[in-house]
Amino acid sequence: LGLGAGVWYINSGQFTKVPLLLAKTEAQARTRIEHAGLDVGQIKHAYSDTVKRGTVISSDPAPGARIRDNDSVTLTISNGPETVKVPDLTGLALFKAREVLKGDGLAAGMVTREFSQDVPKGFVISSDPGAGTERHAGSAIALTVSKGSPVEVADVTGASVADATSELEQAGLKVKIATQQVNSEFDQGQIAQQSPKAGSQVAGGDTVTLTVSKGPEMVSVPDVVGATVDDAKKTLEDAGFQVNEDRGLLGLFGDHVKSQSVEGGKT
Repeated sequence: LGLGAGVWYINSGQFTKVPLLLAKTEAQARTRIEHAGLDVGQIKHAYSDTVKRGTVISSDPAPGARIRDNDSVTLTISNGPETVKVPDLTGLALFKAREVLKGDGLAAGMVTREFSQDVPKGFVISSDPGAGTERHAGSAIALTVSKGSPVEVADVTGASVADATSELEQAGLKVKIATQQVNSEFDQGQIAQQSPKAGSQVAGGDTVTLTVSKGPEMVSVPDVVGATVDDAKKTLEDAGFQVNEDRGLLGLFGDHVKSQSVEGGKT
């Protein structure tokens, strides 16, 4: 029994546990390792979003592991979060800018579009943050992309479909014809409405929707012969007509309508 205990004591004395080193500075970790009768081995560095720069991310062997006295412990020290410089994306096509960001460990964020006299449509005007700014890997970079030079929408109301289409297409716009609508202001076949409205600023290649007039709605004229003048006027005005009285037509009927200029039932 005495011999066995002696062997166990001798063997156990040759081993020690790796101390807790996580989140310690490199200097603190070295001190702890040396106090445990161990040696500091290789020092590695790695990026970390959670462990403060200059402190221990991990050790090999891990804390609590039993190793022989004077064995070495490898430390991995945090470099802090990985940062990337935002590349210069100005003048790149949007798809290319996205590729460059991805290749640099960044992502394309919100895309805002605005008119530009200098940058062609579909190309990057600027980024936010700008080129050269340091950002954490994986950060989203907002892009402002050109809509090209602005085009002012012409007023084509009252024009024929052919003329309106020609004018808009010559300005670099597309045309869509909407369902025809009844309109008392414009004759049949004329443009009654347009969207966007005249004077609006749009990008080249945008679509202008045109609504074509079917002309005024035809209404059947009520027959008011024999009705009182007041009743006849009300009936006609309610139907959307203007009434001109000619007392010479009243004749012997006095207050009653003898005739009307447009026969009842006609449109």
